Amino acid sequence: MKLEDKLYWGRFLGGILMGFLTYAFRLYEPTIWIGIAVMILVYFASAVALRLVLSDEKQEELGRKLYLSGAGTYVVMWLITLVIVANVLPGFQLA
Repeated sequence: MKLEDKLYWGRFLGGILMGFLTYAFRLYEPTIWIGIAVMILVYFASAVALRLVLSDEKQEELGRKLYLSGAGTYVVMWLITLVIVANVLPGFQLA
């Protein structure tokens, strides 16, 4: 599997995880903007972490894809997971 594919599927799984955590920690209360802000901050933090972990050669190979690959999938999976979990587990919370 190519590095770009791993990045894409990692963001796919990250979106699912963030959707679940957004619901579990009730980050949509009192407004969904808190959940959106946290989701965006985690995305940017993952990009910064990848820049620190990947070698310069791999960063050059990926270029802008390091930041953009899987971004739309991350957001869509976050939203889909949040909606599904909110409807399937209406009383579940961690905090």
